[in-house]
Amino acid sequence: MSDTIIGDVQAILQATFLRGDWISLALAFGSVLAAALMMRRGGQIGSMTLLALVIFAIGSFLRGFLGASGGEASVSATGQRAANQLEASWGQLMNLQAGTLLAYFLAFMVLIFVIFGLKSVLNRG
Repeated sequence: MSDTIIGDVQAILQATFLRGDWISLALAFGSVLAAALMMRRGGQIGSMTLLALVIFAIGSFLRGFLGASGGEASVSATGQRAANQLEASWGQLMNLQAGTLLAYFLAFMVLIFVIFGLKSVLNRG
């Protein structure tokens, strides 16, 4: 069981933070960096990880919404695109397995913890 979780976390780390296009990498690293820099003490790791995941999800939604613009300028077309993107994003979230969600949470948590540790060491001077 723990080998499966460790394997899932490793696969998520590699897929999210080591592969992919530049925009996805910027979203992932940016959300982790923002959460780590906002973190004041180690006890906030859970809430900051959740914040990083929410920032990552919102950024991914906006990327899909803005990337899907096909030159349509009307308000109703923009609203329909936003509704379609939201429905597609919600569907992707609902199709994730619990193990995959846990792996995302743990992968983001590990990176936030590492950056927070480096920040703490550098701040002690």
